[in-house]
Amino acid sequence: MIRTTAAAALAAVAILNGAATRAAPFAYITNQGSNDVSVVDLATREVVDTIRVGDKPAGVAATRDGSRVYVSNPDSRNVSVIDAASRTVVATIPLGAGPLGITVHPDGTKIYVADWYEHKVSVIDAATLKTIHEIPVGKSPSGLALDPQGTRLYVTNRDDNTLSVLDAATYEQLALIKVGKAPFGVTVDPSGDTAYVANVQSSDVSIVDTATLEVMNTAAVREFPYAVAVDTQRDRIFVTNQHDDSISVVDLATATEIENIAASGYPEGIAIAPDGKLVYAANWFANTVDVIDAETLEVIDHIEVGEGCRAFGEFIAPR
Repeated sequence: MIRTTAAAALAAVAILNGAATRAAPFAYITNQGSNDVSVVDLATREVVDTIRVGDKPAGVAATRDGSRVYVSNPDSRNVSVIDAASRTVVATIPLGAGPLGITVHPDGTKIYVADWYEHKVSVIDAATLKTIHEIPVGKSPSGLALDPQGTRLYVTNRDDNTLSVLDAATYEQLALIKVGKAPFGVTVDPSGDTAYVANVQSSDVSIVDTATLEVMNTAAVREFPYAVAVDTQRDRIFVTNQHDDSISVVDLATATEIENIAASGYPEGIAIAPDGKLVYAANWFANTVDVIDAETLEVIDHIEVGEGCRAFGEFIAPR
């Protein structure tokens, strides 16, 4: 009986530990109108804190371990560094003329920031918070994405209609790929095999083979696509369409839209939960984050956040 009771206790601990491991993450939603970041507990779908940052925050990148979140503030020309444990801004990094797209290396050692006006990507040492390199790219760089290994950096150049592919360590340009018109958001799938570029003015998504560094397909979506989230479980992508107030669901086997989901208003940033069950889309004009069931493709909830939410980048971080 004693052995049975001990075994049951150990099993209960294992279940609790497993539940903690699987606990829902947090979302950090940049609110451009209210100059702050809403911290959303995705388990309860409630805002648990609001963090004041710089002027007109747009881009966001959470570290893989969830310890820090970096936010680009285009109007105050800086980057806010948020400590996730205390939910406070612990540093502000002055940076260029218009920092926008932002991403962080998988190992957390470097931060990459696109400057819309100076046509460059700044590389920041995460330990010292100093700029260690500046990489010239095309006109009006906006979106940034690293492959899962952190070896390549992808940069959309909106006014050049190109995608720069850079070596993330040496900063050398590996390729310059012609994509659609006015590319903005870029996402690399978890395998690292494919990059997806949302082309605002041609209303499509360029699907780039990262081995050949060529566009292998183009998927038509709706007006002004902004950002892309990859659903690896169902071989789909979700694309926010600003002017259509919708989210396109694209089947990757055929590169065709199979569903169009009505959004709350001018959707921008989008991400899928780590378990693949839910999709979150920030609506700039509605001040809400739509919660979408990835299987049924139904909007199941709306989370009220700050004013003018954009959440452009990697806004979901583990607990």
